[in-house]
Amino acid sequence: MADIRLDALTKQYPGGTVAVNGLDLQIADGEFFALLGPSGCGKTTLLRTIAGLENATGGRLLIGGTDHTHTPAGKRDVAMVFQDYALFPHMDVADNIAYPLRIRGLKRADRRAKAAETGAGLGLSGLLERRPGQLSGGQQQRVALARAMACQPSVFLFDEPLSNLDARLRLEARTFLKRLQKELAVTTIFVTHDQAEALAMADRMAVMDAGRIRQVGTPAEVFHRPANTFVANFIGSAPMNLLPSTVHGNSLRVAGRSLPLPDGAPPVADGAAVILGARPEYVTIEPDGPGTLPGAVSIVENLGASALVTVEVTPSGDDPDGADPILVQAMVAEGSEPAPGQRVSVACQRDRALLYDAESGDLLEGEAPAGHPGAGDRATSASGQGR
Repeated sequence: MADIRLDALTKQYPGGTVAVNGLDLQIADGEFFALLGPSGCGKTTLLRTIAGLENATGGRLLIGGTDHTHTPAGKRDVAMVFQDYALFPHMDVADNIAYPLRIRGLKRADRRAKAAETGAGLGLSGLLERRPGQLSGGQQQRVALARAMACQPSVFLFDEPLSNLDARLRLEARTFLKRLQKELAVTTIFVTHDQAEALAMADRMAVMDAGRIRQVGTPAEVFHRPANTFVANFIGSAPMNLLPSTVHGNSLRVAGRSLPLPDGAPPVADGAAVILGARPEYVTIEPDGPGTLPGAVSIVENLGASALVTVEVTPSGDDPDGADPILVQAMVAEGSEPAPGQRVSVACQRDRALLYDAESGDLLEGEAPAGHPGAGDRATSASGQGR
């Protein structure tokens, strides 16, 4: 068993910078877990602390139930694949793969045999005598993976291993890595700033911000039910629309217009300030009428099979919050997009919309509508530490 548990794990650098701030997290044996967040959020520092390349300054790290908080990196039974692959340029592929076995004292013949066996599984059989400089980016990535696999670790740690690949090769590598991890059933932590990678590959994921975990959950839940406005704004090919609103009886006032409350919304006091959240994928362009926001199309972005339409909504004259326009984005099918400057109205799908507290930014939890993606995953989610 190689489950991983963090108990109030902290990493503080000299000078007072706290990169990892008292994290509680549990990762199951054999799970593919992604750490996602903007640059500087602490995700790579957390990975390096788990690997033993950074020393924790507080809390505990347990791997397979054993406390490894202060265990030297070489004795943690983990293997790390770095962003730049960290291959030795003067060694051929076989010796690069076999390097961890050399550190363990295996004889050269045994090392080369293991390197050949591991390399064959990753399609490197014809490349074992080449040096890293003679390989493509995708081939170098496979060598780094083979080196990590050769020592048969209990845990794989990946630090943005796909970031140096071009777009097409990254997609191929993503599929390959996911399949490989499932075949090996090795507990894996994958650090990335690319949300598409995290959503596509992970069994569960944690979204980090300023050294803290803002949400833990399955990709479906994190996408469909972000725990707070930070996650809502960070996750998605286009960020969630976050519209300042006021509860008005059984409806919302948005830009001076009346919109229906989302399905399953919790009771909220009349007059309370809230934020209406709706992903562009669940905003539709409709004829003007009740429950819609009229405006003018300002930008149309062609995304191939779809288009992202930005509508500038001017508040009506009775809006007490002023006359500043708000922007609402809608994802529409290719060929159905309106022209820039065209007058349209937008509406939020009630069964996919969410309400957030205007002050804290936290999701106001209600009953997720039946069949809502992520509705069954709510028990795995956490706003804050991801306990």
